Amino acid sequence: MRFKRLLVYLVLGLSIVLLSGCSGANTETASDEKVLTIAFPSTVTTLDVSNGDGATMLKEVAGVIETLVSVDSDFILHPSLAKEWDRTGDTTWVFKLRDDVTFHDGTKFNAEAVKWCIDRSLFENTSLAKTTGITSVDVIDDYTVQFNTSVNTGDLPEALTNVGTAIVAKSSLNDKGEFVSAVGTGYFQQDSFDVSSGRFECVPYDNYWEEIDSNVTRRVILSQSDSSTRSLSAQNGEVDIATDVPFSDLETLSDKDGITVEKFNTARTYFFSYNLNKDYLKDANVRKALIYAINKEDIVNDVLLGVGSVPKGVFIENMPWANTDVDTYEYDVTKATSLLDAAGIKDMDGDGYRDYNGQKLSMNIITGSRRPGNSLIVQAVEGYFENIGIEASVEVLEGNALTDVQKNGNFDMVLSSAATGYVPSASYYLSTYYQSGSNNAKQINYSNVELDKLVDACKATSDMEEKYSLSKQAQVLAQNDVAVYTIANYGAVFVLSDDVENFAYSAAVHDFIVPYETSLK
Repeated sequence: MRFKRLLVYLVLGLSIVLLSGCSGANTETASDEKVLTIAFPSTVTTLDVSNGDGATMLKEVAGVIETLVSVDSDFILHPSLAKEWDRTGDTTWVFKLRDDVTFHDGTKFNAEAVKWCIDRSLFENTSLAKTTGITSVDVIDDYTVQFNTSVNTGDLPEALTNVGTAIVAKSSLNDKGEFVSAVGTGYFQQDSFDVSSGRFECVPYDNYWEEIDSNVTRRVILSQSDSSTRSLSAQNGEVDIATDVPFSDLETLSDKDGITVEKFNTARTYFFSYNLNKDYLKDANVRKALIYAINKEDIVNDVLLGVGSVPKGVFIENMPWANTDVDTYEYDVTKATSLLDAAGIKDMDGDGYRDYNGQKLSMNIITGSRRPGNSLIVQAVEGYFENIGIEASVEVLEGNALTDVQKNGNFDMVLSSAATGYVPSASYYLSTYYQSGSNNAKQINYSNVELDKLVDACKATSDMEEKYSLSKQAQVLAQNDVAVYTIANYGAVFVLSDDVENFAYSAAVHDFIVPYETSLK
């Protein structure tokens, strides 16, 4: 009898060990838990919503925090925590808030909570005031707030879709004022966070204000800043969703059973900025020659392996303010060489390389290492320039090193990648990279007074037809000047477990969003 009881205990113990040892991206326990595991392409070191990586992960991937306004894949604004809004003056907007929302700690979401959170975010995140134009928030009543701005802006609702304006409760901070947990209003609520690894876990919030159809009982977000790590995690079945994997792995991933590779066009571009502090680059015809020398079709199809698309202007075509009726300087080596010859940039000593002011023209092209296509594009461009007799060297730099080189002006061209819909407005991207007051324009010494006026007017108006018209006029000037030039539209690559259902991509989000409805088989 004693032997039989011991045997039963051994069998039960072995069963428990086997159950606890089960692992993988989609782990189901005896309680039928559905765990969606996601690789996040940055290292999250804090959950403070004033931190860009932290706020992006919490809003777009974890679904823990929300903004007053949302934007759909067609770049149309929709109510979220705010029900409606109205512009009451050049620098004032009034927002009516939902009255049926609670934070994850059970406290009411209301006007005081919005004011407290936005005031704190403006203080902690110094760039937020520039992005939004907000100077202060006034409480009108329990569920009405007034935003006051420093500039005449019709873009405030668009700015309030930005992750930096997400609303959290006061209980997110401890008694010392330190941000300790993300207490938001989203469908998911924080369960745990390991600051040493960046691993974040969240579970559904029972009192969420909207009905959601999803069977996921837990989301696990892994901080994986290295693209190869994300690729291996997807191949090994350790994550259900991964993005921005090395393009060199696409064939291997596509052939792997149990996963699917999908490509999407998104509101992000690869763009060159020419350093107009260099004498020869002050000539717009020289800048145009360098564009004519690049085969953008081959860049997208062969270099980027079809991840992305060939640009027809500054923005992707489906953005409602995109102007595709502009010159894009299609690949033409004859035009490139004739323009360089006309500018006096010729091979004067017969060594096969072009000279400028009696010396061989040697260009330095720099880019950052974070985005998967950056290094591939600059290496291809180095070859295209070699074909027209221009010597070019390429540097792929980490974040701080890239910033230092740009500040020092030790470059001829810099390839960048940026979200054109970070704020989904017709003026945001142009004001951030083309307008003379922007950091990018200052670094490359670019200024166009007429473009500046058009962008300011575009930002100021609330009339969408007028806004789009002004933006399109500014885009014509930008393309004519080609001081900043879109070389390829960014493509988003997603590796999805075959167990993932109801995942939908939106081009309008900052990096990528995992909808609340995403489920598992």
